[in-house]
Amino acid sequence: MADANAIDDARNYTADAVMLDGSAIRVRAIRPDDKDRLLEHFHGLSGKSVYFRFMGIRRDLSLVDLTQLTELDFKTHVGLVATLTLDSRERFIGVGRYICGKDPTRAEVAFAILDGFQGRGIGTILLQHLSRIAVAGGVEEFEADVLGENRQMLEVFAHSGFKRERLLESGVVHLRASTRALLKK
Repeated sequence: MADANAIDDARNYTADAVMLDGSAIRVRAIRPDDKDRLLEHFHGLSGKSVYFRFMGIRRDLSLVDLTQLTELDFKTHVGLVATLTLDSRERFIGVGRYICGKDPTRAEVAFAILDGFQGRGIGTILLQHLSRIAVAGGVEEFEADVLGENRQMLEVFAHSGFKRERLLESGVVHLRASTRALLKK
């Protein structure tokens, strides 16, 4: 079970990281004042990336969506962003989150990385940081549903230690991994 310190730590989470190309990024908790940055990030994704992330066509995020995606409890819904400062302005290049269902020890994890930054290790970096928060908060297992055609995300999960559990309807692959095991990768 998550304690108040773990939740406060997650809500204020910030760390520096290095992408595969050696570039430095910042990883931090998403905040309520990030609505505009998140919307800009969404609009920066290609149609294919949006389709892979949301498993369907989506043209925009409503104010309700933006509120749900930025005003988190950091117990059952945790969100992190990977950022760069460009022209004196913070820009999201990746977003990762997990959401617990009825069982608070299990959470679904998902990512959206700007197309120009895919393949540079950002998904793996976000997964590592989310795993740290999850372990501290009592989440023991991550699950993910990924479209079978999303080879890049399937590779990220496989390389990180996720095991393919089964193929669901419509070509969706269900994966699962222990959060503690993910920390050892």
